[in-house]
Amino acid sequence: MSLNRLSTFGGKGAEKGPKENPCYFCNELFEMGQLQNHLKLCGSILEQCPLRCGAWIQRKHRDEHVKDCPKMEKTRNSSSHVSIPAPVPPPAVHTWAPTTTSALDDCVSYLEKEVTSIKLILTEESHGREVQASEIETLRSKLVLVEERSQHFLSTLVSLRAAVDDEAERSANWAAQFKHDLANVQLALQELQSQQLSTVMRLESAVSTLVHEQHERELLEQALTQHDNRIRAVNKLEDVISYIRQTVEEERERNAENRAAFEAELIENRRSSEQLAQLSALRVQLQNTNSERPTIDRVAVLEVATADARAEVAEHSMKVDAVLRDLRALTKSYHKLRTELADFQTRVSFDRHEMGTDNGHFIWRIDNFNSRMKDAKEKDTVLSSPIFKTGKYGYTLKAELNLNGIGKWKGRHITSTIRLVAGPYDALLEWPCDLSVNIVLKDQPNNRSQAMDIVKTLQIRRKSSSKRHDYDEGEEVYKSSEALDKSVLQLKKQYIFIPHTSLDKFEYVKNDVMFVEFLVNQ
Repeated sequence: MSLNRLSTFGGKGAEKGPKENPCYFCNELFEMGQLQNHLKLCGSILEQCPLRCGAWIQRKHRDEHVKDCPKMEKTRNSSSHVSIPAPVPPPAVHTWAPTTTSALDDCVSYLEKEVTSIKLILTEESHGREVQASEIETLRSKLVLVEERSQHFLSTLVSLRAAVDDEAERSANWAAQFKHDLANVQLALQELQSQQLSTVMRLESAVSTLVHEQHERELLEQALTQHDNRIRAVNKLEDVISYIRQTVEEERERNAENRAAFEAELIENRRSSEQLAQLSALRVQLQNTNSERPTIDRVAVLEVATADARAEVAEHSMKVDAVLRDLRALTKSYHKLRTELADFQTRVSFDRHEMGTDNGHFIWRIDNFNSRMKDAKEKDTVLSSPIFKTGKYGYTLKAELNLNGIGKWKGRHITSTIRLVAGPYDALLEWPCDLSVNIVLKDQPNNRSQAMDIVKTLQIRRKSSSKRHDYDEGEEVYKSSEALDKSVLQLKKQYIFIPHTSLDKFEYVKNDVMFVEFLVNQ
């Protein structure tokens, strides 16, 4: 039985009720109880030819086949070709002839034999039909089982087809998922390779960074060693500076004591000079008068007193000359110590890198103005700014500020000046040096456009870099009013003066802070 036929039967059976089953031979539908009875009478059942010609024919066409069966034609031919002697007409005399009866007996016996053989054949045929009927019943039961199994097989096949379709769909989905996962794995591998490359590059950069940091650490250790050496040198310089300051203070005290002694001796000399003048006038009067001898004795006494006074005046003048020489020497040593102190401060500022600017423009912020003004009034302190330059390799300058003034301006003005100090590139600069510096006292209003700055100009001249400071020229001692006037003029050239009364007019001092700006005009 082919699968197509089974599927056809299954399809038709699926359209009917669950209790109806088709006949395998005629395809008619019957219930399960009626199908067995129908199979006994169904005309479409195949049966073997009863004449045993080897053909299988349907039950309803059996009679037609028997008429046309080749076996039946052979039987007819054999029976038609049997030689039967023709009956001999009786003789005219109606007597019994034994020859005629024997031939008839032979024919009858032959026919009996044929009938017997036919009966045997029919018996065998009926027995075969019974066997075939039993076999057909067995086949029918087997067909029912096969039908049931085929239906189960068809349902199983349908479920298998559905399972195969599901499995195919799952396989397709799995293949797509596998392709997607494979693409993701490839991307992950590429990312991993790029990460490995980046990690290798980072490791190389980290190694180079470590080497560079090691080198920088060595350089830093060297710099720290040099810095420690510089700190030791600075400490030594500070010790030297403190010693020099102490020496300068001691020299100042000695100069003050010597000046006081010199002034006392000068007063005594003036008194002695006045006494000598009086004695000389008295002597003239005595010489002009014509008196008696006692008067002459008085003149002699006066001459002796005059000689003693002159000797005393000469001695005092010698002492004054010695004091003046000592004062000149002390002044020179004081200026020398001041120069060395300025040089030490410059070196310390270079070592500590306390630089202002290197473009010729510097703004100096002065904090705690009131306390600094008080110190200036009590101790004559001088404020020194950080050093600044006219250029990167230019002249080195430093500003000094006397908040309480100097000389005859003391207590009434702020005085300021600019000093040329020794720089590291002085040998490459042009000498003599002639600079013009604008010193600006900055006003601090809330609106900068309304500021009223005070601007002063100062000329700085210096012949060569061998002179350490431009104020070393004033070493002579002035003894007359003209010399004092010259010193005042020189101070006016070396300093700028700002009255204290100007500080209260505008906001030059705000929040106890003052700003002074320096602009170098080259």
